[in-house]
Amino acid sequence: MKKSMLAGFAALLAFATGGIAAAQGQTSISGRVTASQIASGVTVGMLEKHLNCHGEADCAARLVQAGGKYVLVTTKGVYNLSDQSKAAQFVARQVTINGVFDSSKKTIEVADVQIYNPSSTNAGLQ
Repeated sequence: MKKSMLAGFAALLAFATGGIAAAQGQTSISGRVTASQIASGVTVGMLEKHLNCHGEADCAARLVQAGGKYVLVTTKGVYNLSDQSKAAQFVARQVTINGVFDSSKKTIEVADVQIYNPSSTNAGLQ
């Protein structure tokens, strides 16, 4: 009985510690949400002519429907976003994303997205 209680407590402690460690790995990253094709250098003007879309948000939505992905463009590079539905709500806008950043894979595991606030001191990677 004592062994099973001890094992249960150890498992609970490991689970709680893992959650804390994951939260500690989060950072804030600011940039602009757009479609991967736009981030790769295709101009919105060219897309408007070829896709008959109007503005970056409309063109990005059409590109994503055609198989593209929403990404975050920063001064440091372009990062793939894990949560496409959250990103879709902020397309063509400056945002701050809280999440786990993997620089080697160029990905962000999205926890939260907020409209960019330039007076915020939490905006890490720009």
